[in-house]
Amino acid sequence: MPSTNHTLLITGGCRSGKSQYALTRFQNFSGKKFLLATAEALDEEMTGRIKRHRQERGDDWTTLEEPLKLDSIFQKEPSPGSLIVLDCLTLWVSNMMIGKYSDEEIFSRTDQLIRSIKQYPGTVAVVTNEVGSGIVPDNAMSRQFRDLAGHINQRFAEAFDEVVLLVSGLPLTVKQGMPPSEKLQSMETPHAFPETEKQGVYNAIYQRRDMRHFLPDPIHPKILGRILDAAHHAGSVGFMQPWNFIVIDDPAIKQKVYENFKQASTQGAEQFEGEQKELYLSMKLQGILDAPINICVTCDSTRMGPNVLGRNTMPETDLFSTSCAVQNLWLSARAEGLAVGWVSILEKEQLKTDLNIPQHLQPVAYLCIGHCDGFYREPMLQSKGWAKRLSLEELVFYNRWEGTAGEFKIVLPRPPEEPH
Repeated sequence: MPSTNHTLLITGGCRSGKSQYALTRFQNFSGKKFLLATAEALDEEMTGRIKRHRQERGDDWTTLEEPLKLDSIFQKEPSPGSLIVLDCLTLWVSNMMIGKYSDEEIFSRTDQLIRSIKQYPGTVAVVTNEVGSGIVPDNAMSRQFRDLAGHINQRFAEAFDEVVLLVSGLPLTVKQGMPPSEKLQSMETPHAFPETEKQGVYNAIYQRRDMRHFLPDPIHPKILGRILDAAHHAGSVGFMQPWNFIVIDDPAIKQKVYENFKQASTQGAEQFEGEQKELYLSMKLQGILDAPINICVTCDSTRMGPNVLGRNTMPETDLFSTSCAVQNLWLSARAEGLAVGWVSILEKEQLKTDLNIPQHLQPVAYLCIGHCDGFYREPMLQSKGWAKRLSLEELVFYNRWEGTAGEFKIVLPRPPEEPH
């Protein structure tokens, strides 16, 4: 958990994506997360807006509401090493103007707030508005607000480590800085993706779901082409590329596979008893007929000949390599907004017969792919009570089986289990 101070100013015009950038930027922050809100629910519209923003943030954010005395929050409220997002600075200026604070008092409070933030042992992001880029206001109070906000933004930008400008949802780094705890990592990873691209990778990973509910809408051939190309660029031992992709859109073929599933599922249910059997029978475990496209991914162990670099001692790495292609396919499909479901309840030899797969090939994955109404908020088997995600901390060892950490110990994030 970070314990050093790092400050970020997020600025931009109205509806430029500032607040959403803050949530996305710190989605996987490992410490406690606080949203310091300066808005007051003075009318029905603002009440609804505050409620909507709370829902968008999700349960891993704690909301603190303070319209004026912001420096006190940084001095006493959150625990060290946590994250505080202040949203927003210009509304705080407006609150002080409404409270009849003089310009001198407002600047004095601004300097005190900056000092409190810089002394805070954690990460602080402040959201503010660029209000001086439009026409000159036609009244004195609006001009006063514009000037105050502009001068205060300048003070924060000068004092803060990092400044990001949002333009139409796109972040532009105006001032670059990193907390001391991250500088070593930055020096060791000079080829890291830009922050927004990096976050996109993690979003695809954390928001991927094994889906069972599909819409009949067709998939654009170019999108499916991109997804298969991503699968084809998976890593493989000895660069053997053992995969093939059988794309299935023929209803008759899908019906054969569905019949295979029904028989295998009936047999599979007999492996369970009581409530577990009832739960098994109640769950939708396939989308073969619903999804517009099915894809069978196969593995050819003979590809590249009998001697493949790196496979002699572990011949099953051809299957591992094909699994990497499946994962690439899945993540790229999620990035494209398409749902994927893996159907493993199939009798393998019957599947090979139905798809005319040569005997020496191994079917690795039968996938349903298509559009959906929405992705499951959490893995279906978890929401149904079949299983839950294991603790990563209990699965990581050091240097040997069940070995404990010495001087080096990794810091585990708290990835969201479900998108909000």
